[in-house]
Amino acid sequence: MNKVLVTGANGFVGSHLVKDLSENNIKVTGVGGDHAASDKSPYITDYIVLDLMDSKAAQKIDFSDVDGVIHLAGLAAPGPSFNEPLQYITTNMGIEANLFEAALAQNAKPRFLIVSSGTLYDPKAPMPLIETSAVCPSSPYAVSKIGQEQLAHYYGLRGFECLIARPFNHIGPGQNPGFIVPDITKQVVEFEKGLAREVLVGNLDSKRDYTDVRDIARAYRLLLEKGNPGETYNICSGTALSGHEILSHILSAAGCGPDIVRDPLKTQPSDRPVLYGSHQKITDDTGWRPEIKIDKTIHDVVEDWRQRI
Repeated sequence: MNKVLVTGANGFVGSHLVKDLSENNIKVTGVGGDHAASDKSPYITDYIVLDLMDSKAAQKIDFSDVDGVIHLAGLAAPGPSFNEPLQYITTNMGIEANLFEAALAQNAKPRFLIVSSGTLYDPKAPMPLIETSAVCPSSPYAVSKIGQEQLAHYYGLRGFECLIARPFNHIGPGQNPGFIVPDITKQVVEFEKGLAREVLVGNLDSKRDYTDVRDIARAYRLLLEKGNPGETYNICSGTALSGHEILSHILSAAGCGPDIVRDPLKTQPSDRPVLYGSHQKITDDTGWRPEIKIDKTIHDVVEDWRQRI
């Protein structure tokens, strides 16, 4: 790969991905909305500001010298999707369709990596979850991701080499609130700085599979380079941690002990007891495996919030 187009390049994952690509001698063209226009990453060769929901605007992307596309742009927080189901479904599927159609109009066929989600799997399926495990979407966000996967299969029939990544929970520095790790860490650092008296949490009993975002970024690059077209790949740690364990890691890294208060409003309708996956397939095909330990990840998240607040 000489040049890769990254949508959502200035987002949480995108900022780590463009760094990884650049450090591996791959030129990056980033695509994002107006809010990111003044925040161009030093790792991005070219940056295009446009609304990917506008099909005519998407046609402005020059695919002529693009070898691959890693599609990250879209609505990424499952929780709010329950209140805005139509927006999630139309946005996440619409952006992807516009990208493929823009490439088709230019008679260009770069390799596409479509980022789906590990939240698609049926929680009743045997653990660890593998790529052939049953799916049972439990949120409008998950529905939108299944739609994105089906679009990838459709455009595969149109001549594109498409791969699908199903990342499980990914965490790390730069992640905004709306997810368990940044939500808790932000409050803990506010307590540390005398700005809060307690930390509100949701259901901490659920166990999830967490991977450092920097490992996720590396996985995306390796999949684009070495993955098999038409295949779906889990990206995960292979182990499950409870919310209690996550909280313990955060408090240990911060070195403080605020009062912890359960907030029913923070409990999502889709909460499931245990979910973790297997990364055997991506390991076999690309050599990828998670490398960054949870202690390192949480330490970096705490330091990130100390700088933000």
